[in-house]
Amino acid sequence: LKAGVDLNWTSKRRTYTMDWDIYCGDESKVSMVNSFFFIGALIGLLTATTVYDTIGRKRTTLLTAAVSFASTLAMVFVRNATQLIVIRVIQGCSGFVMLTGLYVWSLEYTPYRLRNSVSVVTGCFWICGKLTINALGYFTMEWQYIPVQVAIFILILTIPLMFVPESPRFNLIMGNEAEAKKTLARLAKILGKSFSFDKVTILFEERQQSFLKQLKDFWKYKEMLKETAALALGWFLLATLSYGLNFGWGKLGGSLYVSVLISSVAGFFGKGMFYISTEVMGRKRSELAMFIGAGIFFFLGMPDVELSDKWNISRIACLVANLFIGAAWGGIYLITAELAPTSHRGMIMGICSGFARVGSFVGPFISLLYNVMDRKIVLAIFGTMALTAASMFLLLPDSTGKAIPDTPA
Repeated sequence: LKAGVDLNWTSKRRTYTMDWDIYCGDESKVSMVNSFFFIGALIGLLTATTVYDTIGRKRTTLLTAAVSFASTLAMVFVRNATQLIVIRVIQGCSGFVMLTGLYVWSLEYTPYRLRNSVSVVTGCFWICGKLTINALGYFTMEWQYIPVQVAIFILILTIPLMFVPESPRFNLIMGNEAEAKKTLARLAKILGKSFSFDKVTILFEERQQSFLKQLKDFWKYKEMLKETAALALGWFLLATLSYGLNFGWGKLGGSLYVSVLISSVAGFFGKGMFYISTEVMGRKRSELAMFIGAGIFFFLGMPDVELSDKWNISRIACLVANLFIGAAWGGIYLITAELAPTSHRGMIMGICSGFARVGSFVGPFISLLYNVMDRKIVLAIFGTMALTAASMFLLLPDSTGKAIPDTPA
């Protein structure tokens, strides 16, 4: 079929699928464009494992923020799907490296008693970003204007980061005690305290950081290897579930924009549920509860029960499961960052987030299974994944009430 010959568009909104004739059976091309974004993220995160713990959290974050800004703005000039895929790879490569580095950077500034709250606030800002993109897509009639708006957001939000010092923990690992003391003095001044660190001796273990040495440490410290492997698989399964749902809302019924809005609201409730459950049960038990809860609701959504033209048991169950999944994201970030030592935190977060990007690639294609098989099978796949992720956390220690390590033990 050809637009203008066999069919005419009635929508006032222009999308790249309209401009490049991607429709009527070519839906997989849209998933391909989205999935290449996560291929780029995987490449970037695996590459970033060599720089997070060497050039630092701040430099890595700011450098990739600049690339993310430039590549997003470049979307305005693409003229076909191939060019868009290239841009999406670069965006994925830079965007997720920037976000992961920023999380590590901020967590190393945060005392234990505030880490749970900071993780919840971080997750809520992530959801706000998703809602912002959703709103831009809904209210912007020409798709080329959306990248310009997003690029402006990236620029505005990056500028304040230029004035934030590097993590004192990272500076100490690199042997830069003077810079660490300078940062701590600045923080004390911000808090209204006048304190000099000139005569303070900070006990720390200086390391000669290198990518090869860090890799060898996984063989030397078997417990760190086991924890990283379990966490990486948990990240993969969680991302597969999350993005499988996010790209499959259209299959579950209703408007895509309304569904994203509803799932985002569920995400806010999920963050609140994560905060309360973590405060009551601790990190590990809370995360186990989130995955088990998601798995149960996926299986509960299997019966064919229609409630209205747009709502059925499957849709409601998936929205509730999405609440648990949103809560699980807060927990998996926090637990991974707390278990990883400062000397390897950037590498381990990069590895785990890289595995999540593989799941982000797979998830949208699993959602396409709604087209070719009984949805009960898809829900059973999702439910089994959630319970498998829960089993991974049975292998991990609980980071509740413990100081984050600076070097592997």
